[in-house]
Formats: sequence, C-alpha cells, structure tokens
Amino acid sequence: MNAYREFTPVNYGNSSINHLHFRFAANEMCVSAHWHDRIELLQIVSGSLDVYLNDVHSCAGPGDTVIILPNTIHCVFAGNEGADYHVIAFDPKKFCNSTPASEKYIQPLFLQEAAFCPVVSHPKIAETIKELIGLLLSPKEHNPLYAMGKIYELIGLFHQYCTIDPTLASKPDERFGAVLSYINSNYTENISARDISKIFGYEESYFCRRFKSATGISTTKYIRFLRMEKAQSLLRASNESIQSIALKCGFSDICYFSNCFKRQFGVSPTGFRERET
Repeated sequence: MNAYREFTPVNYGNSSINHLHFRFAANEMCVSAHWHDRIELLQIVSGSLDVYLNDVHSCAGPGDTVIILPNTIHCVFAGNEGADYHVIAFDPKKFCNSTPASEKYIQPLFLQEAAFCPVVSHPKIAETIKELIGLLLSPKEHNPLYAMGKIYELIGLFHQYCTIDPTLASKPDERFGAVLSYINSNYTENISARDISKIFGYEESYFCRRFKSATGISTTKYIRFLRMEKAQSLLRASNESIQSIALKCGFSDICYFSNCFKRQFGVSPTGFRERET
C-alpha cells in the first residue's frame, strides 16, 4: 500500500490547516488514486464530484462535504457539469493532546478506529467550514487559534452527526495497491489491461471489473487521464514541441494525442499552451 502513498509535503501554515480551491471541467479526473495520513474535507460549491473511497462510490453535490480520513485510498472525478470545490486539509495528529476528549475523539481518526459517512449534508457542518475558509483567507485579521478552534468544532460535529460503525467501513485492498502503483509509475509506457493482468496474475476480465470498481473508470481511460494530466503540466512548464510532449506522455501518434487532448479539455494542445501563457 505504501507504493501509492502521497509523500508530497503540505504547507499547513501557522494554523496547521491547508486550504485550496479547485475548478474542473466536466468528467475530468480531479484526484488520481492515492492515500495519505491527513484528513481532507471537500466542500462542493457547484457542480458535482464522483468520489471513490476504498472502492465505495459516492456522489456529492452543492453544499455537500466529502470526508476523507487518513489511510483511505481515494480517486475523484468531476461530474457532468464540472465541479467547483474547496479542500480543507489537516493532520489530526497535530491536534492531539493529553486530554480525555482528544484520546476519545481525535486519536481514533488516525488509528483507523473511527469512521464517518463519506458524504454529508448538514447545515452546521457547511456553515462551520464556510467560517473556517473565511478565517484562512484573511490570516492577517485573525489569530490562527480561531481557525484551529474550527477544526475541533468540525471534528465534534462529525462525531455527533456522521459516525458509522468502523467495522462496516470499507478497508483498502493492499494487494490491488501494487497494481495502481505500477500504473502510476508506468503510464507513459505501452501498457494495457491485458499486460497488467498478466504481470499481477489476474484473469483479464476479473481485473477489468476490479479496476473499474476501485476507480470508477476502465484501465485504458485511467491511463489516458494520467497522460493528459502530464501533458497539461508539460505544456505549461516547457517550450517543447507538441510532438515531443506527445511522445513523453506515451503517444506515438501526434494526431491521436491532439484528438484525445481536445476531447478531454475542449481545446487543442496548441490552443491550451497559448491560453496558459
């Protein structure tokens, strides 16, 4: 499972909380399959998200909050109308102390002894996240302790309104983690569902069903999403030719690459580069 753990450092700031705001077009992959030690809260402003948490598929719409606990494999896609959402990230260990309340309500979060509904729609939770975002967006006007207090408030609300039996929560499939790790490391190579199923000893039809259950899409589409994500990054960060970028992303046919890119993002690679520079 460590193979697709995210190790990218997160800047939590003075309040030990990170806030990001994302907008994605229809059916884009927002988050490729991975896991981490922190808690992430996704609050949807508009559009929708299709969320896969340890193989469990959930849909989240405007006003909903997605709760991603530590060690949860997750993969996220924008819905048919795209998605506009906020992300609140924090490490629950940083909010632990020696109080009985901390031992009862916070430690179980990173020890995987607690579980919440993956998608919640509760006015108190939505309002508290909105207040937290306001504090994080104006750090010079507020002591960081105010924002930290909102995290404790949210954890309390989750325990009050969202708790489910942890024995009923879906657990990550560590064996299948090696498959995702292999794809995430080799997606620019000429690999297919047939190749991957042979490497890992799966019967191909079972593997294809299992992969779609875990990520919501086929192996081919998942690989293409990763390639398109890399292409976007290279188009923004380099002056390489479109043909060179296509080859680096695993496409031998530049016309096919351009067609895939335009179908995914609604603009050609050249048009994307011109728009972003």
